[in-house]
Amino acid sequence: MKPFFVFILSLFLGFVQAQEIEKRMIVFGDAGEINPAQHFLIQKAQDLLLKDKTVAFFVGDNIYPDGMALEDKEKEKTENILKSQFEDFRKAGVPVYFLAGNHDWDHSGKLGLEKVKAQANYLAQFQDKDLKFVPQAGTLGPEPIQLAKDVIAITFDSEYWLFPHHGKDIKQDKEGFIQELNAILEKHQDKTILIFSHHPMKSYGEHSLKYNWKDHLFPLTRLWKPLYIPLPAVGSLYPLVRSTAFKSAEDLKHPIYREMVDKVTSTVAEHPNILFVAGHDHGLQYIETENIKQVVSGSGAKHSSIQPSKNLQYSYEDQGFCVIDYLDNKDMLLSFYIVNDSDALFQAFNITIKHQAVN
Repeated sequence: MKPFFVFILSLFLGFVQAQEIEKRMIVFGDAGEINPAQHFLIQKAQDLLLKDKTVAFFVGDNIYPDGMALEDKEKEKTENILKSQFEDFRKAGVPVYFLAGNHDWDHSGKLGLEKVKAQANYLAQFQDKDLKFVPQAGTLGPEPIQLAKDVIAITFDSEYWLFPHHGKDIKQDKEGFIQELNAILEKHQDKTILIFSHHPMKSYGEHSLKYNWKDHLFPLTRLWKPLYIPLPAVGSLYPLVRSTAFKSAEDLKHPIYREMVDKVTSTVAEHPNILFVAGHDHGLQYIETENIKQVVSGSGAKHSSIQPSKNLQYSYEDQGFCVIDYLDNKDMLLSFYIVNDSDALFQAFNITIKHQAVN
């Protein structure tokens, strides 16, 4: 009888100690291309919905390759790409938030502002208060969203900061953004804050411009993993050209990107409970450094390589998505979902992010 009593007691204690989920956030990034895995993941994400507790975030690059079409003959195609992401969630009553990425901004092209506004206007045509483009198209933000009593999402358009074709000096916009961000944080010092943007503050994916020996010797594996054709000269030339002649503000080492990261991370440094959530690099990552906790969920429709690092708690180079559960004890449970070898949805990783008490 004694083992049976211990078993029953352990079940009871487990039940008592179990934490209830107050809010579930399903996060897809870079999902703007309809392909079998993208369709499967969005369909299977519906199995994870918690009634009246779930919200969905699409963190940019919602329409590949160049954002919402402006010509009538192409509009329907790009509208269908966007609809493929939100339609099932909205049918299930789940609020959906879209953020802009560099591809939504005309792949950082000259029609960028016009195209993000066109994407926002398309969503607005549904007159659905729970289908939103955040922050307001063509603005930097920040836009706060109250997710639960003690949880605030702050969204901002990171591509606005990096975009090369504004036709005006945006220094004042950046300064105003930092001031507003600081004001929101001061107002919510006791809350958990999730900062959503397209571009991550930290990443070890393609945009980190980090390369290993395989990239130098077998560079074509970056395009297709089995393509082990030795091209050592080409492999060593690509990283050099990528970071010099073809230097891009979309890469973390670029001065404008570094400026954004430095300004944002220094502004939030004193807040005890910050989680950054982004896409941009096509894979799944959870990163913890001394002062940054970063989710990268950028593989809704794409995949690419990720370099190893001691700061990576988890990485996956293929398609998947992230779920963040805010618990009633103020901790967060972070999970990554992928397609396993049996073509089923599989929780590949989870970690509890403990709430830090405010002094």
